[in-house]
Amino acid sequence: MTRHVATGRETRKALGAYYTPPGLVQAALAHLPWPRGPIADLACGDGAWLEAAARRWPGAALEGVDIDPEAVAAAQTRLGGLATIQAGDGARVRGPFACVIGNPPWGAGRVGNVRRGIESASAFVDAAVGSLAPGGRLCLLLPAAWLEVAAHAAARRRLAAAAAIERLEHLGDVFAGVHAPAALLIARREPDAAARAAQVVETPHGPVPQAQLLADPDCVLNARLDPTERALVDKLEAERERLAGRVRFILGVVTGDNRRALDGEGRERTDAGEPIVTGTDVAPMRIAPPSRRLVMPLEHVQQAAARATYARDKVVYRFVSSHPVAAVDRAGRLTLNSANAFAADDPEIDLDFVAAWLNSSTVRWVHRARHAMPRVLRSHLERLPLPSATPAARRAIAAAALDGDATRRDTLVMDAYRLDGDERRLVSRWPRS
Repeated sequence: MTRHVATGRETRKALGAYYTPPGLVQAALAHLPWPRGPIADLACGDGAWLEAAARRWPGAALEGVDIDPEAVAAAQTRLGGLATIQAGDGARVRGPFACVIGNPPWGAGRVGNVRRGIESASAFVDAAVGSLAPGGRLCLLLPAAWLEVAAHAAARRRLAAAAAIERLEHLGDVFAGVHAPAALLIARREPDAAARAAQVVETPHGPVPQAQLLADPDCVLNARLDPTERALVDKLEAERERLAGRVRFILGVVTGDNRRALDGEGRERTDAGEPIVTGTDVAPMRIAPPSRRLVMPLEHVQQAAARATYARDKVVYRFVSSHPVAAVDRAGRLTLNSANAFAADDPEIDLDFVAAWLNSSTVRWVHRARHAMPRVLRSHLERLPLPSATPAARRAIAAAALDGDATRRDTLVMDAYRLDGDERRLVSRWPRS
């Protein structure tokens, strides 16, 4: 959705509207062959995508839809007789079209948590696929999170069941003043299941079979790895041991209103209440004295575990982070939801070893290789492959981490994974700058 209409920031946010830079529109369309039929933008904004399509494919039949009357008027002025523009909900439009292009709204239409209702990006991907004629293509700019977060897994599976994915590309932050990493998705409506299974997806880091992408349990569409990196991920994933089923995850306290619930959030610091660990308090193998205190009774917050749950010895980790950052808490402190935690149900789990392992360069590498968004989720940690290591090797890893010897910790973890020299160098230099 590319607009220059006079909608305010809050209105644009409510509609999920982010403006596409013109050069990005042209680069996206350059990947497409000449469409053999009508071209549609189901969230056309002021018509920039359609205008670029008219220049690239002169004489093509162009149709645009947008729910915002101001955008419709701007698109009609911009395109004149080059396109048919109408007001309406593009997610409800049906073709058939030879091509569906554009930057559909992101996030609009959510009901509280995105998992409780279809999110607009998924709704528009569904609409685009459903409105294509067989062999028709979609070319959409989407939030990068759409390619990997579990909330969109069902939509990704629906796409894969109907289309051959031709190109995936992570684009990073492309919208001025907005932290909203984007990705390009190009796919072809493909009724032939064998053709879908044989499809090879182009990415900036080399081709990857669509079947390999779909083998991921959450249907994560990871376009950020080259073949060597994918091979290392596969090697690490071959380790059988996981945290899943062996630890009990503990949600950090969700206050519902930090300004009322915490000191230092728009109110003076006090000695009232009780210390609560936040994400910024957590460093590798160390938790600083908590910088905040919970002044609201625990029973009055929006969501929290039972107090006895927090009292257990536990590994605390940052929630907002590009990779795990973890430390062991043996003081039984509360944690805010920026610092979630888990306690061991399996007596063979050594918390110091697990924290050391989570902080290692190998785990940092595999987490960042698999997940683009700066979040550490329970599902991420449950799926991380623990190395097959002897109890003595695990004690040595924990001891090195507790001594602050990150180099020795990392070397011992690499030893446990049996990484060769090339793999160790890859872990050390990646992710790319």
